[in-house]
Amino acid sequence: MSSERVDGRTLRFQHRRPELLAAATEYVLDHGIAGLSLRPVAQALGVTHATLLRHFSSKDELIKCVVEKIRTDLFAQVTADSELQEAGSTAQLLRITWRRLCEPKAQRQFLLMFEIVAGKGWQSEDGGELTQPMLDDVDFISGWLRQDGWQPEDASALATLLLAQIRGLQLDLLVSGDRARADRAFEFSLALLEPRTGPSGS
Repeated sequence: MSSERVDGRTLRFQHRRPELLAAATEYVLDHGIAGLSLRPVAQALGVTHATLLRHFSSKDELIKCVVEKIRTDLFAQVTADSELQEAGSTAQLLRITWRRLCEPKAQRQFLLMFEIVAGKGWQSEDGGELTQPMLDDVDFISGWLRQDGWQPEDASALATLLLAQIRGLQLDLLVSGDRARADRAFEFSLALLEPRTGPSGS
């Protein structure tokens, strides 16, 4: 029988998939997915390769689960956040969200998204399962806009435009580091929200 010492983290993660996924998510956010391999992930988390495979049958499954967790955690944070709940409009909600997304820890999500979209890292075989959460973000924002009085079709189109601007500005911020310029550009984008009923209701 092997006398190999078992790391305490291995015991903690062995039957706790949520904790293991949370730790794996942090690893992926820190290291990206280019050249990702399960063995180094397992080693960094202090578990065996077999333990990781027991919870995630492949690298593909692990990355899909990581992407979904990032999205789920963001939505859960928005739902539970008292500051966001007290916001009186979509513009206020987006301002608060933008400020938090600009934090270095949160920006890792955009780095991962850009890596996936650019196709320079890992891609699923069908290519569709990773992009779906990005489309769900449009529905999330359009729901806020409908509460502000925008017609459904206009809310969807405007949410698409706002989300594209946020992602583009995050890319610019990651490259340039010019937060003041990115903030000013973001405020310009919020001017689109001024007609509360939207073009169809004018």
